[in-house]
Amino acid sequence: MVGLAPCCRACGGADLRSLLTVDRVPAVVGALWPTAAQARDAITGRLEMVICYSCSHISNVAFDRSLVDYDPGYENSLHFSPTFRQYADELAERLVERYDVRGKTVLEIGSGKGEFLQLLCAKGSNQGVGYDPTYAGESDTEGVTFVRALYPLDGTGDAFDVLACRHVLEHLAEPYELLAGLRKSCVNADARLYFEVPNGEFTMSASGQWDLIYPHVSYFTESSMCRLLRRSGFEVLQCGTAFDGQFLYAEVAPSDVCNDDGDHNQIKASVVHAEAFAATYWSTIAEWRHRLVPAPRLADERDPDAGGSADDGAGAALWGAGAKGTTFLNALGRDSRVVAVVDVNPRKWGRFVPGTGHQVAAPAALRDHVIGTVIITNSTYRREISEELAVLGITADVVCV
Repeated sequence: MVGLAPCCRACGGADLRSLLTVDRVPAVVGALWPTAAQARDAITGRLEMVICYSCSHISNVAFDRSLVDYDPGYENSLHFSPTFRQYADELAERLVERYDVRGKTVLEIGSGKGEFLQLLCAKGSNQGVGYDPTYAGESDTEGVTFVRALYPLDGTGDAFDVLACRHVLEHLAEPYELLAGLRKSCVNADARLYFEVPNGEFTMSASGQWDLIYPHVSYFTESSMCRLLRRSGFEVLQCGTAFDGQFLYAEVAPSDVCNDDGDHNQIKASVVHAEAFAATYWSTIAEWRHRLVPAPRLADERDPDAGGSADDGAGAALWGAGAKGTTFLNALGRDSRVVAVVDVNPRKWGRFVPGTGHQVAAPAALRDHVIGTVIITNSTYRREISEELAVLGITADVVCV
């Protein structure tokens, strides 16, 4: 296959098979634009998904790092959601209790705006250092410092007792380099590291496919994640799923014994699941385009007084202008019946979605429209969103794609 990577990003194997190709997807989905015109002209990339038959790792071999810009305008915080805040709080509590993270040095790679690192430090009176090129200086928490840069890969990074790296590995063209560098930095044999990524098994499903995005180079299965971590010099203490199965996590410790072949039955099952996904992907998009994209009319059928409206009745709104929402809107195209896009994150209000150019507003803006359906791309937030709609007095149906 033209364009295939020479080896798997997780295990280093060469047995890669094609899964799915998607042209012209937004290259950056975590950054909104100041004008609709800029948003519609946003850079696009290509998805050329392959799967490794040796470890079931899935990756985009057409990824071009130069198309993705992680600057301070990148906005991917989920902490404005009570549901996500509860998840993060419970995770921080669990890690502090399980590994007695008290009075220690905590390092976070991909710390974003610093919310999770601050939780870990506050719960155990710890000192923290966060690395993230998108950090914009929001935190003034005592004992927590931030470095607006990528973590060094040569083993010269800060020493740590506990490390958290959440939703970073999937963005890296060479995740092994980061992990090998971290292993060199583990001067403390008792160090514990926590990694979290989107669950590739979930992404390869009709309800999870909206997380198939250009900035995600890799989609980890449990087999491929464990293989990569062991190959990099870590012992996997625990691996599992979280957040209603959407996240995959691993808790690890440095080890001098590495690499194994994994569970071959599990690998085979993951491969079969992923190979069935291509048909699911296109049929799901076709279904939603049928429901939300108006059929074209002939010139003599157009109503000159209709003002070009695509919908004669109540419109649809999308709740959530994150990666999943952006992917969903672009799958529909610019002519969909989605008349409003809202988000609870005030840093997104007034800005525009890449590709389609929808403007993002506060949830209260839904009162300005006749809304029959509110679409959400993540069922975990359904209760939270339904409750807020009730407060706003909006009686629209809530539908999860």
